Amino acid sequence: MDEASGTPEATLEFPAEACTPQRLPGVCVRHGAPCVRRIDFALQSRVEVSGSRVLGGGNVLGLFGRFGERARRVAVVGVRGWPLCRRCRAMRLRWFGAAQVLFWGGLLAVLGGVLGRVVTGQTAAAFGVSLLAGFAAMLLAAVPFSLGGVPRVVRARAAGDGTRVLVDRPHPEFATRLSRQGGTEPR
Repeated sequence: MDEASGTPEATLEFPAEACTPQRLPGVCVRHGAPCVRRIDFALQSRVEVSGSRVLGGGNVLGLFGRFGERARRVAVVGVRGWPLCRRCRAMRLRWFGAAQVLFWGGLLAVLGGVLGRVVTGQTAAAFGVSLLAGFAAMLLAAVPFSLGGVPRVVRARAAGDGTRVLVDRPHPEFATRLSRQGGTEPR
């Protein structure tokens, strides 16, 4: 909490070692509501890969070189017992439900288009529309799947060196309890 303005800090930092059920508070980081479930997951740091995308990424080798550089530089922090409230849990379930509906509905549309073509022996525009719509739905399923991921829901990421966890816009109750439980150092 910013002492001067009384608003929540933009980013809360605490050691990665504090990501255990004993040291994390029993309230949600996003809403400050009581925890209904604790989950385990991994946080990654954000990595900026150097080099020009135009000159170095114009071919497959440049692309794989950038992937390799990113893999070497990304830091991963294992988190155990992160608290989720009812609202965050429901948000994750809604996003994952939407991803499931898009993916499996798209797969059924693709299969329906293929089976319709095979059974009737005719090429009809409806079969092509079914194939394209199904394929598009399966690709779009990645959006709600990403939005329902734990790091996005709790607005957390690992620091570049992997020694600290960064939480964007934490609820003041979470920040207060974390500092009381020894998760953060006094500033």
